Amino acid sequence: MNARDIRHQRLRDKLTMALDPQSEFVITPCIAVCQMDPVSQLCEGCFRDIQEIARWGSLANAQKREVWRQIDQRMNTLNF
Repeated sequence: MNARDIRHQRLRDKLTMALDPQSEFVITPCIAVCQMDPVSQLCEGCFRDIQEIARWGSLANAQKREVWRQIDQRMNTLNF
């Protein structure tokens, strides 16, 4: 398994927890690989854009879960 696959697996593990509707707290997608891809303008670790990263702490749980759904879609369509 290469480094990219390991990062994706870490994020997928967090995704399962984040989308649990029973959870009161939605965990951050950050996996401490903070590097913006120059083409997609998304973090190579968590697949969020800079605005999603900056606003994360002020989002309601429903909004955080929506960001997670977008992350899931991005992981399935982008290949970095």
